[in-house]
Amino acid sequence: MPSASPQLSWQYVEKWAETRPLDESLVFKGRRLNWSEVRARVDATAKAFIAAGVGKGDRVALLSMGCLEFPITFMAAAKIGAVWLGLSPKFTRPELAAILTDARPNVLIGLREFNGNDLSSLLLDLRGDVPEIREVWVIGDPFDGAESFEACTARPRPRLDETLGRMAAEVGPGDDLLLMYTSGSTGTPKGVIHTHRSTMTSVEIQNRHFGTREKSRLFMQFPINHVAADVELGLAAIRAGATLVIEDRFDPAESLRIVERERITFLGGVPAMFLLQFATPEFKEVDLSSVETFVWGGSPAPRAVVETLAKIASRTGARLVTGYGSTETGGFVTYSNPEDDLQTLTRTAGCAARPVELRIVDEHRQRLSLGEPGEIAFRGPSLMRGYWNNATATREVMDDEGWYYSGDVAWLDERGCLHMVGRTSEMYKTGGENVYPREVEEVLERHPAVASAAVIGVANTTYHEVGVAFLVLRSGASATDEELRAHCRSILANFKVPKYFECREKLPVLASGKVDKLALKRDVLPRFQVEY
Repeated sequence: MPSASPQLSWQYVEKWAETRPLDESLVFKGRRLNWSEVRARVDATAKAFIAAGVGKGDRVALLSMGCLEFPITFMAAAKIGAVWLGLSPKFTRPELAAILTDARPNVLIGLREFNGNDLSSLLLDLRGDVPEIREVWVIGDPFDGAESFEACTARPRPRLDETLGRMAAEVGPGDDLLLMYTSGSTGTPKGVIHTHRSTMTSVEIQNRHFGTREKSRLFMQFPINHVAADVELGLAAIRAGATLVIEDRFDPAESLRIVERERITFLGGVPAMFLLQFATPEFKEVDLSSVETFVWGGSPAPRAVVETLAKIASRTGARLVTGYGSTETGGFVTYSNPEDDLQTLTRTAGCAARPVELRIVDEHRQRLSLGEPGEIAFRGPSLMRGYWNNATATREVMDDEGWYYSGDVAWLDERGCLHMVGRTSEMYKTGGENVYPREVEEVLERHPAVASAAVIGVANTTYHEVGVAFLVLRSGASATDEELRAHCRSILANFKVPKYFECREKLPVLASGKVDKLALKRDVLPRFQVEY
């Protein structure tokens, strides 16, 4: 039985299973589960984890896109005090191996097939890379070395009922719950660790601002390694008792058809997703009247996006919401207000949401006045506990008073609205995905023809920013764009691969000897602001 006042995410699964057992909870490609069915699958999966030797504080990893197994394995891990990690099958083996070597999960669950590719060899290779992985469970046809997830979790384990109850009772709000990896400025993956308390605080604030409730129907089409999927949609739906409609990829036309067919009430995305939807023939015909809340984040939205959504909202009464947040903050920490006009929605990222504190600081971390640009700092209960196995990196961004320093630059107006300026790091965002140039540069410099590389992000009306790589080739060497692109794709996820390549005899440098990337931007920016 759930507690009278649930504090933990999995307790809400039990609450809704007790009070609304037949109400729809999860939808995925025609498969529908009610809350009673979700609770049964969560408990069965939790007992399978226990049988595999997973205990409190241990990690379990899911290599998949969106699927029913995403919230089920997440809540099963939560119930026994384990830490859940989502991985994207878009990543290459080196990228996945680096993350798993750091996280050291006991169980790895993965898709058998993704985008027409058999992942069985990848799953076994990853198990070989990480000795802590005791078992591999596969979603799909089993193979030698991997048991079927469905078969494993369907196995009756009545003798573990008491163990499951005892382990669940030992889980507290301050225990670790969720591990999400985000690259640092050097390209080295950093694991952001969140607790039960930090994530539930975040979704309670979010649900209040988004108007999410029991009758809401949320559409999730983000990869499961993203805070948007894990917290802002997955945990938010569970906390509210809402229905989560899941897709395993973003298809602009099909996503619009799903919104109409499933009567979606909450539609969120990065601006590039909305732009791609607007460009489809379906957009002019689809019925969006069910949508009560449109949300965008990840990057500022072009005015055209906001104006188009505002036209829809003027007919349907939907609310428009934007904000600012990150993996480290557990999702949005600033929100726009319902009464905000188009100028506010396009030029600001809203105001800090209570109980989060926000301030703008200089290079010495001293508070700046209104209107002065500086680094954004936050403090509040939704912040991460720190970086997994990386106390040094944690100390670099969090001080003893609990302030987190984001690396992003902005200024505050007299209303407390956040005006984004840029980033203190060189990171850029393409289609809502973070790309750190040094990681890409290191990959390019592995190519036998490349002597040195510099990568920058330039503005793009569809993807917000795209990567441009500037190369100095080795003497007498040559390389085509396609060769360089293929080289990058063999090591990096596709979104990290630069859109453009340009070879030069030399790169501009600063007095320090570092490449002058501002000079590169000034030189090429007009040529690469391409509209798709």
